[in-house]
This record gives sequence, structure tokens and C-alpha cells, in this order.
Amino acid sequence: MPETTGSGRRLFRRFALGSGPLKRGTDRLQFVARVLLLITVLTAVPIALAVVTASYSQGRTAAAAEAAVRHQVTATLLVDATASTDAARPDAATAKVTWTPPSGIAREGVLAVPGDAKAGATVTIWIDDSGHVTRRPATSGDVAAEAFGLGLLTFMALSLVAATAFVIFRKVQDRGRLRRWEADWAVVEPVWTRKVP
Repeated sequence: MPETTGSGRRLFRRFALGSGPLKRGTDRLQFVARVLLLITVLTAVPIALAVVTASYSQGRTAAAAEAAVRHQVTATLLVDATASTDAARPDAATAKVTWTPPSGIAREGVLAVPGDAKAGATVTIWIDDSGHVTRRPATSGDVAAEAFGLGLLTFMALSLVAATAFVIFRKVQDRGRLRRWEADWAVVEPVWTRKVP
């Protein structure tokens, strides 16, 4: 246990003060940049949670509106299922089917059906109020997954922007340090390399 605490202390000291016994003004700036990076990443959490909450509420409202205007009906195959020519879905099949929407006027169309379906078989489809085939309404799970994805994307985007800014800041600082070191070395190097008579 003491070993873990000691390494935790060393890690914090390295984060807070940087490495090496000599600290410069640029080291203090780098410490401020590290603190700002940490604050930004920590602040990204409540922002992402707010996005999740707003997205979930909006998604639930949209899902309820979809559920109000979409209905499940039974469609009857008019012909045997035909294998799909879609190379991406070789196991899919289509068939001409008929269904009766709430208006009472029968409709026909070609829809995806199980590959072994025969004429006269039935499949369940979703239609809207006008009788057109549509997707099923979003479920609570769909809404939650989309909200979580948006929240995670928000958190990662904010963290990436903060980390990128920090890395750029570090590179600019390192270039400045290198230029100063080269200037100082240009003054000292002739004295050190001068041959003693």
C-alpha cells in the first residue's frame, strides 16, 4: 500500500511541477496549461451529461410522436419470395405483398420478406397514417443508445480539442526553449571548445 501511495505522490508531483529540479517561467506556464487541460476534461463530463439528457428527452418526444402515427399491419404475399440481387445481403428476399391501411383501401408493394416465404404467407409491417410502409417507431432502447452516443461524442470531441491545444502549446514552448538553449550554447560553446595552449 505505501508503494502505491508513494508512486501516486510522485505522479502528482510530476503532473503539478514537471520533471527536474530546476523550474523556469515556462514550467509554470506549462503547469497552468496542464491544470486547464484537466479542468476542461472534467468540465466536459457535465456538458456531455447535459447533451445526453437533452437528446434523450427530445428522442422520447420524437419516439412518442412516431408511435402515435405508425401502425403494425399484416401483409399477405401475392407471390413466392424471390432471392435479392443485392450483393451486400445475399440472404435477403423480396416479394409483392398487399396490405390494408386504416383507410380500408388495399395497397400493394414489393417488400423484404423471409427467403422461404410462399404466396399466401403473411408478414408484419409498419405503416404510417397514410398507409405507406415505414420503419418501426424508435424504442426507449434506441433513444437511450443514440443519446449515449451523442454524449460520448461530445465528451471525446471536447477532450480531443483540449488535448490538441495542450500539445500545440507544448510544442511551441519546446521550440522556444530550444531556440534559447541554442542561443546560450552559441555563447558558451566557443569558450568550452577553445584549446588550451
